Amino acid sequence: MANHEQAERDYMLGMKYQAIADKYQVTVNTVKSWKRRYKWDRVPKKDAPKKKNEGAFKKVCKQEKSMQVAVPVHEDGLTEKQRLFCLYYIKNFNATQAAIKAGYTDKYPGEMGYQLLQKPTLRTEIKRLKELKRQSIMINEDDIVERYMRIAFADMTDFAEFGTEEYPDIDAAGNTQIDYNGNVKMCKRSYLEFKDLTEVDGGLICEISMGRNGMKFKLEDRMKALDWLSNYFNMNPMNKHKQQYDNALLDLKRKQVEKDAW
Repeated sequence: MANHEQAERDYMLGMKYQAIADKYQVTVNTVKSWKRRYKWDRVPKKDAPKKKNEGAFKKVCKQEKSMQVAVPVHEDGLTEKQRLFCLYYIKNFNATQAAIKAGYTDKYPGEMGYQLLQKPTLRTEIKRLKELKRQSIMINEDDIVERYMRIAFADMTDFAEFGTEEYPDIDAAGNTQIDYNGNVKMCKRSYLEFKDLTEVDGGLICEISMGRNGMKFKLEDRMKALDWLSNYFNMNPMNKHKQQYDNALLDLKRKQVEKDAW
């Protein structure tokens, strides 16, 4: 079995890029190129929803269930972790991130989030919380500050991966080129890959479009958020977020200086 096929098996079982790269003694970029080239996808297909991850995911679910035996259940029939899942879910409607933040296993969080959303009691609670949110009952001053903080200090690497990767030099006839030492000739190229929906905060993206050169997205206005935060902290210097804001602003300025120097 070729390395990329063995690596795909490990990837489907939840192994991280760096771990796969270390195991097969290749670079992380090589692993990422395998993922794109051979179309690795942890999301089960509609026509084959239960394959490689089925046994492992069932085991995880069984462990989660056994862990909740002694967990107190509230009057609404939800455990504390389920309540947390609902609260995190209504913030950006990302079931994967909500499952992780609520304390569920980090193995197959996408499947776990999906399963939680199928429970009638959770759907009822989410519907209730959404209505409260719609009425702005749950929104307070701290929520607004945190929202502007996320916009102001969002980093492009939170949404996309880019860099250079190596790939075999293949001629027009499809023949792999070999150097004088008998090794496969390698070429380098740049790549840009948008992260999966489950890995990003969609609330920070204000526009997505498909143009002649491919897909592009636009983040919420950073300068507008920085202006709002600056005015707010001038009037509220003792706010609990002030130190975090100052540190993040210094880091942003440092990166800008390094960029200009480069």
